[in-house]
Amino acid sequence: MKKPIILFFLFYFWVYSLTSCSVLRAEEPLPSFDCKSFVNEKICDMTPEEREIFFLELLRQMLNETLEQKKTGVDV
Repeated sequence: MKKPIILFFLFYFWVYSLTSCSVLRAEEPLPSFDCKSFVNEKICDMTPEEREIFFLELLRQMLNETLEQKKTGVDV
């Protein structure tokens, strides 16, 4: 019975330490992130329709490559 209780308090302490650290850092200003921080700049400048076409073409290219590999017998 001691083992589950000890594990519970260890888990509780771990969660508490994670949440207390985030509370201390909450007063710091958040850096500003925009689309260009995470993805290619040309994708950010596209309209929603252009993005949809871009990603559909990317999906088609990936599917065609996978299909060609399957036809040649390569295990994907």
